[in-house]
Amino acid sequence: MGPVVDLAAVYAHVDRNLDRYLAELADFCRIPSVGGDAAAMGAAEEWLLGAFGRLGCAVESLPWEGAHPYVLAETGTGSRSVLFFNHYDAADYTSPVREIAGERHPFSGTIEDGKLYARGSADDKGTLLARMHALEALAATTGGVPLRARFLVEGKRGVSNRSLESFVARHHAALDADCCLWEAGAKDERERQTISLGHKGNLYVDLVVRGTERPWPSRNTLFPNPAWTLVWAIASLKGPDERVRLAGFYDGVRPVSEADERAVYAHLADDTEKLRRRAGIDGFVTGVSGRDALRRLYSEPTLAVCGLSSGASGPGQKLVLPQDARAKLEFRLVPDQEPARVLAALRAHLDANGFGAVAIEPQGQCPPYRIEADGWLPRLLLETASRVYPNGAVLTPVATGIGNRYVFKPWTAMPIAGFAIGYAGYQIETNEEHIRVEDYREQVKWVATIIAALAAR
Repeated sequence: MGPVVDLAAVYAHVDRNLDRYLAELADFCRIPSVGGDAAAMGAAEEWLLGAFGRLGCAVESLPWEGAHPYVLAETGTGSRSVLFFNHYDAADYTSPVREIAGERHPFSGTIEDGKLYARGSADDKGTLLARMHALEALAATTGGVPLRARFLVEGKRGVSNRSLESFVARHHAALDADCCLWEAGAKDERERQTISLGHKGNLYVDLVVRGTERPWPSRNTLFPNPAWTLVWAIASLKGPDERVRLAGFYDGVRPVSEADERAVYAHLADDTEKLRRRAGIDGFVTGVSGRDALRRLYSEPTLAVCGLSSGASGPGQKLVLPQDARAKLEFRLVPDQEPARVLAALRAHLDANGFGAVAIEPQGQCPPYRIEADGWLPRLLLETASRVYPNGAVLTPVATGIGNRYVFKPWTAMPIAGFAIGYAGYQIETNEEHIRVEDYREQVKWVATIIAALAAR
């Protein structure tokens, strides 16, 4: 039996120090640490090293090829251990980071109306600091952290970065723990904290069609038009029923089990109308709604066209024949699909349908990952959340974003579950990204409660 933690004292400490916690978070968020910006990422790394040092952690920075340096930190003692996985870059994969006249500065760190605004405030600096502040509150009230708490903080240079694979392969012995708490999840429409049991996988490719070697006028109608070839190729991949037409694409897809229906879907909110209204659309694909929409979101693979480019653009008539055409496609995959097999199936499909001239340029990939809902870690997280959150927590089968939990699977059997500090309206990856002050308070208390429960196992 582990040490007994006075959680009432911990919660009171959090309440007394909340303003300081938020000031520190705002300071961290003002660093414009976009992956690929070496100076800004270096500043964020230095800030983080200092913060871990003040927390009493043993901390080191490890440069790594293909990524900004990884930050490793450890504190606490005891027979139990936990690994926190976070990142210190602010994502710009959806909406590029730039100042826009009349809009809030992307890295303002401003607190207004109970909300702290900044790119990265939710994803992932707020989640990271909430975990660090929970350790501080425990140490201040109990004389120390009652287990071995380890942090692996990543500095990505871009989405689907594969550097973590080689890093974990080299350092997995120092990272192994009883469990890993990832940074993925947010409150749902009913203000319940979500706990993700895994991540979808992805395969991102560019399809490219080459045409003439130099620009030609469009009156040369005997020449093949690469834009048409690309459009026809894309149209062959998916039908109006939203089913992907690659041979064998659905072979590895698990049907929703009875256990998942009971432990997961039965507890998820069935009102998806708020999401539809925020998106400004008339309806979801294939007309799904309620829990059917959530089953599709979490348990079915998809193919998206993320971008198309070819030929002329802008106002007015430009009578040109495109020299080439390019499309950006993303497959979101579910357990047990493998990106390599999907890539091979894509090549085979294009060749079999007369599109051998369409080149495939892979841009990134990661396999999916999932733990079962009835494991000890999901149960512990649900129970501890019920002590802090008025509306409790619910499980989701996977996080809908891209994550690299799979990299630990060859090296350790530790279960990995995810949660983070957002809520349904937090506008992630935009200039209006923000967290709510009360969500921060609750998450610090929840993490402290999780640590106390882990230590007592």
